[in-house]
Amino acid sequence: MADYEFVTIWRFNAPQEKVRDLIFHCEDWPEWWPGVEKVEKLKDGDANHVGAIHRYTWKSKLPYRLIFQMETTRVEPVLWIEGRAIGELQGVGRWQLSNDGETTSVRYDSRTKI
Repeated sequence: MADYEFVTIWRFNAPQEKVRDLIFHCEDWPEWWPGVEKVEKLKDGDANHVGAIHRYTWKSKLPYRLIFQMETTRVEPVLWIEGRAIGELQGVGRWQLSNDGETTSVRYDSRTKI
């Protein structure tokens, strides 16, 4: 397995709570996020989604799919979400949200092995 670290930054002209909800409702990602082929909920989490487990199927322009599960391990409501990936992708990912009054910024940090 090879180690990878990725940082992705998005900016939205939307309230922070709405952006957080888009991230939490990952079953809807295939509707708006190219590359996400399928998301299946395997287990519900607590009121903050901690303990929730989803199986993700990602596709790329190459004839290859990446399938892994992600368990939500920590949540600070509206500020950040952290999870642990297992399967074809293994590691930790963290979503951090911030807002400057008009724009919500999302930073995703991923430390994984593929």
